[in-house]
Amino acid sequence: MTPQPEPPALARWGWTLCVRFAQAVVVILALALSLDVRAEPSDSSPVPLLSRCAGKAGSTVRQGDPAFMTLALDGRPWMTIDRTEDADSRSVLTTITSNGWAKRRDGTSFLFRFTCVLNAEGQATMFHASALLRDLGDRLPPAIVINGSAIHPQKEPLQRGIELQIQLLDTSQDPPGVLTEQVVRSGWHLPLGFSLRLPAGLSLENRSISLTARVVLAHRTLFELGEPRKLSQGELTRFVELNLVPVADGRR
Repeated sequence: MTPQPEPPALARWGWTLCVRFAQAVVVILALALSLDVRAEPSDSSPVPLLSRCAGKAGSTVRQGDPAFMTLALDGRPWMTIDRTEDADSRSVLTTITSNGWAKRRDGTSFLFRFTCVLNAEGQATMFHASALLRDLGDRLPPAIVINGSAIHPQKEPLQRGIELQIQLLDTSQDPPGVLTEQVVRSGWHLPLGFSLRLPAGLSLENRSISLTARVVLAHRTLFELGEPRKLSQGELTRFVELNLVPVADGRR
């Protein structure tokens, strides 16, 4: 039987359907790209936010305590990040609360809790810290404390605004999970000390644990660990020394 030619109306309908399908695909692709572009920027992740608070804290502490030497702020899992609308509904304030410690040139140190507020532009506008009252039983949550220091080969004094960013990672996950982290602002002396707090109740069974560290100035990495430093569970209670190497391109 000889096939009959397709009616013109049916052919036009098929062509229209193909065009609309192609248009829908284009719209979906454009939407996917726009969602990718609008993804939350890295500058709003915990470490950059904590870094801005550390900068504000450094200037605040130096004004009130000229003997300031080192100041450290704890990030995850101790920090909380809350975002609320300002008086202007188009502005959002970010409030960060966590723990920290400070050390003076005479070797004395103290623990504190802090609140830091960032404006809609991401600038830290307020930093308030209150020292723990140990005599009254004021204590931080139980933790395994990992003490250590980081040093790099250059011997000249540290520049103002330099900081150490250090994280303890569970590299058995993909991507690695952050177990605890800290941002340290120094009084421009080497080595840069750190004191990471790992929740005491956290199970470390079947975990592969490594430290990463970098020294940053004005959002540029100057020195870092050549590769993550693996730690055994036995090393968690020992003093850890990290040797950082220069980063040639000073990448962000």
